[in-house]
Amino acid sequence: MSTCAICLSSVTEGDAKAACPDCKAEYHADCWQENGGCALYGCAQAPQVAQRQSIEIPVSYWGQENKPCPACGQQILAAATRCRHCGTTFASARPEDAAAFQQRSALEQRLPKVKRTVLWLFGISAIPCTAPAGAVWGLVWYPTHRDEVKSLPSLYPALCKIGLGLSIGQTIMFVAMGLLYAVFRGA
Repeated sequence: MSTCAICLSSVTEGDAKAACPDCKAEYHADCWQENGGCALYGCAQAPQVAQRQSIEIPVSYWGQENKPCPACGQQILAAATRCRHCGTTFASARPEDAAAFQQRSALEQRLPKVKRTVLWLFGISAIPCTAPAGAVWGLVWYPTHRDEVKSLPSLYPALCKIGLGLSIGQTIMFVAMGLLYAVFRGA
């Protein structure tokens, strides 16, 4: 018993069968007839694919059917999200110039390191004895990496802000406790 690659159901003994003359794949006779040939990719008996007419091609931006790939510069369909020449994938089908593509790619490569840094900053800030170090590190690091943190999923900016708040709050509490201790000790 085999499976018909067109309807994806079993070809049983009682069914009318058809077999591909090239690859010998079994089909239901009506599936073979309706498909017009074999359904296996690369088989010579596969039906011819009709060429798209210009009206069927989705026009994306400004009436253009093609756009240049920002990675290799070759012309690709305007609605493409992957270049067929170099294999680069894009976040959307929106046309993008090479400089914006390079900038976005560089940002995507830096994001895993930024995620780890945010998690470390939160961890150091949450522990009371290391909170002052987390406050200093966070106040120096966060302003220079604010845009990268904002481009992460919302969990990471929240963790960063909570960590900074915790570390600053704990540091202020330590300083206040130290001052109170000095005042009452000296009195």
